[in-house]
Amino acid sequence: MTPFILLIGLGAHSIFEGLALGLESDAKDTAVFALAICVHKGAAAMSLGISIQRSFPGRIGFNVALITVFSLCTPLGVILGMLLQDDNDLVEIVFSSIAAGTFLYIACSEVIIEEFSDGIAKWWKWLTFLLGIAFIVVMGLLPE
Repeated sequence: MTPFILLIGLGAHSIFEGLALGLESDAKDTAVFALAICVHKGAAAMSLGISIQRSFPGRIGFNVALITVFSLCTPLGVILGMLLQDDNDLVEIVFSSIAAGTFLYIACSEVIIEEFSDGIAKWWKWLTFLLGIAFIVVMGLLPE
């Protein structure tokens, strides 16, 4: 059941981040959004793929179908965002906030808990987790 919850959560996050990207009208901000999506999309897809493979080993067609659904969520969100685009910054802020919130919720309630409950390479996981946090903090402190 967990892969389906993860798919729904990550899919909703992908749709909302796509909406935020599609609503963006400034070229520089669009590039920043696109880069942010690309940076973490691989990690989200890997997490979902591992969860799906663990739950449904040997069901390759089914697994590919689930990953395909996930991969279509961001482009769907971008298309919806482009259709809803206007000059209202509040709409963009709301969808960006929802995208961030869904990402944090899935990361905290599904991914991190599952990874740290497994005792294999626990210290390496903690080290990479803390390095990721440090990287994000440093990126936030850099001047524009």
